[in-house]
Amino acid sequence: MHNTKPATLITSPFPNVGEMPVSWGLDKATRLAEDHKAIVDLDTGKLFSIVSKDYRIIRHEEAIVQVEQAISRTKDLGRYEAITDFTNDGGRMKRTYKFPGIVAEVKKGDPIHPELHLFNSYDKTWPFFILLGALRLVCENGLVFGQGLLYLRRRHIYQLAQINVAEEVGTALRRFHKQTRQWKGWTERRLTRGSYARVMEIMKLGVKAKEWVEQTVAEHANGFDQDGFHIINLWDFYNILAWHITHNSVSLNHRVEMEDRLRTASFHLKG
Repeated sequence: MHNTKPATLITSPFPNVGEMPVSWGLDKATRLAEDHKAIVDLDTGKLFSIVSKDYRIIRHEEAIVQVEQAISRTKDLGRYEAITDFTNDGGRMKRTYKFPGIVAEVKKGDPIHPELHLFNSYDKTWPFFILLGALRLVCENGLVFGQGLLYLRRRHIYQLAQINVAEEVGTALRRFHKQTRQWKGWTERRLTRGSYARVMEIMKLGVKAKEWVEQTVAEHANGFDQDGFHIINLWDFYNILAWHITHNSVSLNHRVEMEDRLRTASFHLKG
């Protein structure tokens, strides 16, 4: 399958980002901060961050070009759709690439598509990074992968040309199928009480969120084991957490933070 022109939906314009000198002190006592500089929107004057002189701006537009060139050279990925979200007046960007032509089933009637998530920021909230994920179609869950399955993360002290985006993106489909095989195994493994406790500890849910998860686990469980713990498989429990993050996160920043916790917690999902 060959790439076609992507459908791109951008929710706000890119800021005209640039660098400005920084001065310390008050009135006549000011002096130039030679080791620091300001990252600003040159059109509005909005200050995004104060950074060291070694900081290199990776522009959102440049990051997008690098990723999309890598996708276009990876023929197995095929057609894609892209959606871009901005926060902090364009200071943070998340761009999601969906590949509707690629479908895998974790179990019969439970299809998923791969996704790539590109993050970049000027306010130092996020470094430049790319994550591989998936979308579970039956409930529109966003699914996160382990860090070993395409987790390219770099600070802004690199020129973008120094980061081998193409090499990482080129392995995305293979890593997607590897993760799918693991999830298939989860459908046959019961969640243990100890694993449940460790995952919930890592997730650090609020009181209401924790109560919702506990109630939803009870609704999806197939009774209790001999120790009085809910009988539920790892895949169903994982998706309860993923659904909560996808549908109940209060902001993009909150969702990214919670997805990172789930990525860590998934290593402790054991049957």
